[in-house]
Amino acid sequence: MGDIMHESHCVQKEIKITTRKGAVLAVTLYMPKNPKAGVLISSGTGYPKEFYAQFAQYGASRGFACLIYDYQGIADSAPTDMRDCSADFLTWGTSDAPAALDALVSQMDGAPVFTLGHSFGGQLVGLMDNHHKARGHALVAVGNGHWRGHRAGDWWMEFVFFFILGPLSLARHGYLKGPDFWPGASMPATVFLQWRKWCLSKNYYWDDVQDKLGGAHFDMDGAHMRQFAFTDDPVVNPKTEPFTKACYRGANYDTRWISPDEIGVEKIGHSSAFSRRARKFWAMPFDWFERLIT
Repeated sequence: MGDIMHESHCVQKEIKITTRKGAVLAVTLYMPKNPKAGVLISSGTGYPKEFYAQFAQYGASRGFACLIYDYQGIADSAPTDMRDCSADFLTWGTSDAPAALDALVSQMDGAPVFTLGHSFGGQLVGLMDNHHKARGHALVAVGNGHWRGHRAGDWWMEFVFFFILGPLSLARHGYLKGPDFWPGASMPATVFLQWRKWCLSKNYYWDDVQDKLGGAHFDMDGAHMRQFAFTDDPVVNPKTEPFTKACYRGANYDTRWISPDEIGVEKIGHSSAFSRRARKFWAMPFDWFERLIT
């Protein structure tokens, strides 16, 4: 474990945590001196935890202890030989995310905690058997991954990725190799194959949630959930976003649509909300967390 002090008076802690099944995950915790609350930040598919580091540091500057982590098979949580990793999305949601949330809670000395998930990082809340430990859940660009609901101009890219580049990488290397075969981090073959299966299904991951997990933990019992969606996102749009609300049964759920003009940028898309040029967005989820605290 290493500690680095930032100008915002938060300590950066590099930690290793162990899941209930014995997997070791790489974690970074940005801990302010007297945290008012904690936020578990769960990544989108193929994004290493460092993608969210500046956003997490901003949260720490506002008094929130922010924890970012790599799922099994991703970046600093990847094995030496990626072919040895058999983790998939369900592993990330049922094992990795709960372990990360427990690690955050253990650091908070009774202060409230929240989750914030980008893309799949918001879909996995319902896979976590301990999500009730969080007072609220912020979702950023979370929707149905079925290809037909995405921007039609991008369909050809999804076809090339799922049927040409991905299979070619698996044949050559035994895993999805980034950035050679796609722009994200390298991922286990099991993740790629499950991702393709889900994106070809109108029900996306819901069939696996029912068949393999017995419905998992999507009954939210009034939990606060807010979706932050972007009007120029080619993936999460008015056709695909309602799927998320339907999955989280019984949630106190609302959606906040944000245009690029509102935060003073030319485009946001699916992932640019976490870039420095989109800093005006960063305040929005933390403002919402503060209202839930009070």
